Amino acid sequence: MDEIIPAAGRESRLGELTAGRPKGLVDVAGRPLLACAFETVVDAGADGLIVIVGDEAPQIVDRFGHAFEGIPITASRFARSPNSHHRA
Repeated sequence: MDEIIPAAGRESRLGELTAGRPKGLVDVAGRPLLACAFETVVDAGADGLIVIVGDEAPQIVDRFGHAFEGIPITASRFARSPNSHHRA
């Protein structure tokens, strides 16, 4: 089973913690937040990780590559409708 992990959106609420990096790469207990999420779903039996990313996609791919603990990662670009009034 593939697991979807949302990682797109503004980093504005985390202030300086996200200066120059996406919120998924902010360290929590010495590890990137996304690594904590990946580990949780892999331990639950995920066969694949689909990470919804925005402009920060290159940094996330650079950090994790295309697998986590042997489980494939697919970065899927968040696309906002041109008529959307929602903020990511």
